Amino acid sequence: MKRSMMLLSGMLLSPLALAIQEQAAAAGTTQAPDTNGKALEQVTVVGTQIKGAQITEALAVSVVDAEDIASMGVDSGEELLALIPENGQNFFNEAASISGGVNSARGDIGAFNLRNMGTGNTLVLLNGRRVVNAAAYQTEEVGGSFVPVVTANSNVLPTTGLERVEVLRDGASAIYGADAVAGVVNNVLKDDFDGFSISVKHTEYDNFERDTQNLAIEWGETFNGGRTNVSAFFNHYQRDRIAASEDPRWADSDMRDRVPEGSPWYGDTDFRNDSANSLYPQLDMVSGSISGVTDSRGEMEVYPLGDERCQYVINEYVCGAIDGQGTERYNLNEFRDVSSELERSNLFVFVNHELANGMESFSEVGLYSSSTTMRRHPTASFSTSELIFSADNPYNPYGVDFTLDNYRFAEVPRIVDNDGKNFRLLQGLRGTYGDWDWETALLWNKDEKSDVTRNRVSNTLMQEALNDTTLDAYNPLSGGVDSNIERALIDVRRDSESELKSFDVKFSNSALFNLPAGPVAALAGFEYREESFIDDRDDRLDGTIQFTDADGDTYPFVSDVVNSSPTPDNSGERTVASLFGELQVPVFDNFDLQLALRHENFSDFDSATVGKAAFGYRPSEMLLVRGSWSQAFRAPNLVTINEEIIARNSTTTDWACVYAAENGGDPGQDVLDCTYSIQRIAEGSDELEAEKSINTSAGLVFTPLDGLTITADYWTIEKEDTIGLFGEENHTLLDLYYRLQNGTANCDAVGNSAVNRGEIDPDEAGYYEAAGICAAGTIDSVNDKYANLDTRTLAGWDLGVYYDLYTDFGEFSVKYNGSFTKVLQQDAGGDAAVLVEAQQNGDIPANFPVAGFANLIGKDGNQKERHSLQLSWRYDQFGASLRGFNVGEFYQDSLTLEGEDGGIIRYNIPSMTTYDATVDYRFDYAGASNRVRLGVKNLTDERAPLADSYFGYFSDAHNDYGRYYYLSLKSSF
Repeated sequence: MKRSMMLLSGMLLSPLALAIQEQAAAAGTTQAPDTNGKALEQVTVVGTQIKGAQITEALAVSVVDAEDIASMGVDSGEELLALIPENGQNFFNEAASISGGVNSARGDIGAFNLRNMGTGNTLVLLNGRRVVNAAAYQTEEVGGSFVPVVTANSNVLPTTGLERVEVLRDGASAIYGADAVAGVVNNVLKDDFDGFSISVKHTEYDNFERDTQNLAIEWGETFNGGRTNVSAFFNHYQRDRIAASEDPRWADSDMRDRVPEGSPWYGDTDFRNDSANSLYPQLDMVSGSISGVTDSRGEMEVYPLGDERCQYVINEYVCGAIDGQGTERYNLNEFRDVSSELERSNLFVFVNHELANGMESFSEVGLYSSSTTMRRHPTASFSTSELIFSADNPYNPYGVDFTLDNYRFAEVPRIVDNDGKNFRLLQGLRGTYGDWDWETALLWNKDEKSDVTRNRVSNTLMQEALNDTTLDAYNPLSGGVDSNIERALIDVRRDSESELKSFDVKFSNSALFNLPAGPVAALAGFEYREESFIDDRDDRLDGTIQFTDADGDTYPFVSDVVNSSPTPDNSGERTVASLFGELQVPVFDNFDLQLALRHENFSDFDSATVGKAAFGYRPSEMLLVRGSWSQAFRAPNLVTINEEIIARNSTTTDWACVYAAENGGDPGQDVLDCTYSIQRIAEGSDELEAEKSINTSAGLVFTPLDGLTITADYWTIEKEDTIGLFGEENHTLLDLYYRLQNGTANCDAVGNSAVNRGEIDPDEAGYYEAAGICAAGTIDSVNDKYANLDTRTLAGWDLGVYYDLYTDFGEFSVKYNGSFTKVLQQDAGGDAAVLVEAQQNGDIPANFPVAGFANLIGKDGNQKERHSLQLSWRYDQFGASLRGFNVGEFYQDSLTLEGEDGGIIRYNIPSMTTYDATVDYRFDYAGASNRVRLGVKNLTDERAPLADSYFGYFSDAHNDYGRYYYLSLKSSF
């Protein structure tokens, strides 16, 4: 806090600020202080494209204006979205992607996810036109496994220069595009700005050493006799990284000591998130055994010299023991960053010019760049791709070939450098022709990502190093000291781009013809767009450089990068031609009707026609009743159609193994290992069908007093043919079900054919037989494929209260928004229905989860409710605000236990409420209007509740940074 007050003095006396003020004073320019926007229901235009349409006040829209955004103290679109109750989890956050490797969308990126419908179901606009999807994509769980999803990058859209953000909460497919399933987010920038303002902001954290700085400049000038305006908005933001080691809550990936005594999960190994893979390997002889060194299967453990488990000395660094003493575990958070070092710049320029013939030209230029650096845990080999410690390696003391098991190349951390760029150019014309307004525009928008991971390990180079017969060989028995790891280190790249080109033209008439209640307004238009993406993977991932492991497996099932699944290059494109129309019909003096229809024709898919009907009915001056019905048609994204065969390794639970362990005499899994790396094989398909949905909403707007508005809306979304995957664990659960139904007879053909298992281990077979099922070998792979699953249904309420009160003591404002989800259901069908029914009938244990189906409300971050409350006050030069934000409780499904009565015990993650406060003072100085603001984020230093995750909190829904302060100075001329 002391540093912040010192910084305030420095900022106020900044030579740069004074110089700018004096220059402005000399020029005689002034700019009025920021003022609040118009009333909520009056400023919105999203939801209709007809100029001056009366239906706008009847549409379910949330608006965050420029003053609200400033008082929130946010520095990115990602932070802004997190404070909008209607938006759900952000699956593209850095903390959650820490283990996803090169297949994650990394760097400066955030996702849109209205209603928790899933990434890719929200249409994002900038000034009413589409935003290109981010170049980087990743996977998201839909059904029982992970499916590629795409999103616009919320951080490309600047907070500087924003006039408002409009969130249309009902479907708008017929208005803006058939894929607007969950709603629309429209970012409206100030495009006709006059004046100059500069603001600087500095932020410091209570719990970390991080500092952040933000510089924002707004400039605009009208000239050429008032016919031309040029506006420009620039923002530069930079921050330090936060390492997990900076906070004891995160420093150790073994979180068991944070589970309170008395909890059913006290001491549970689910919270032991360290790794069995470390610099001290388990060595498994390729053949034979060594008496006194290995067990009868030729397996031995390696430990740091002096470890109490040691049975003999191997060298000056390590000792050994016969297998069975437990592996040396590794703290995965030793090197990890919770948040990256980041530098980001945004520039938007608008040029509006009135032509001599009465037409108006409007132009947009948008430039964005970002650069992040982040440290991640060191790499470890997949169990499905083994490396051999050669008998001829000079550091091998036993002269026999060993498989290198449970080993991590932990000498150095992985370092991820990610650079992002976005370019947006738009040129448009608008004018009138008779009674018709018309507008047309050409748009080009491109997003690029360059992702480089340093200190990765090549399988080929490492195997060569393990085979080397000289002292330059790699030494896995050195505890990381002078191991020669550098000879196998490589950089791994992923270069991606996404491009959008579009042309549109639309004609509107606010009085096409008259009805007794008033004029009918109409709009007709045409849009043509081209979408494309390129995902260029590293040569060691895409099969250009291939590795063959000891079992003979090679590309496309094994890559040449340790701990990365093989991934082919991918690309795709499509064109979409759309015809659309809209009518606003005044049925009665107090009843307006909106009708819209849109037809879209896809070059790589079926065509679609969707419609919308909305109404606004005002039975009295203080009450407005509103409602809507709309359709949506969401074609499979380009990745799911064009993706070649993809083999993904993930840590998966083998439920047949778990059942054998729990019912066959090994409840602690001391012999059986039931959670291990399994390969899932899937590929894109042009046989997928579109997802079709129906959106409905009904609500009211009540204004009982001047300045008081209360809104309540009930909404539903029902989407059929949701694209997803049945999932690896669902397949293993189905495999268990078939084994339970079969018993111990006819074991040759029992099980799920999609589950490919290896040979049965004779030492493990007895546990399966004791449990009453046929013995099973370790799973090598699961064949899964993208498919249209079943129906996903959502329903809930949105509430809003807005009150402005003017008194002798100042202007008071209250804004409350609450979003309540009552239904989030994915109905199971096919094999999923078999599992759900089997679990309901008691044919499979209740605590063995069927992933992705049945009731999803409250599951893994699908909160039932989110709330936002803002209290603000302004009196003359002084202002203050207090904002509270609440994320409701949910449960973490992976921690579900079976109770003594056969029921289930859920691990509930409690709700989290944070408070932000600001105070500001406005004053005139040297011809400028100035505002100095002190803000405190997370006033009570609330920390995120405990979850079984990388850093001990559920980062898709929560922030765990605690309290931090910012100080800003803005000068306007």
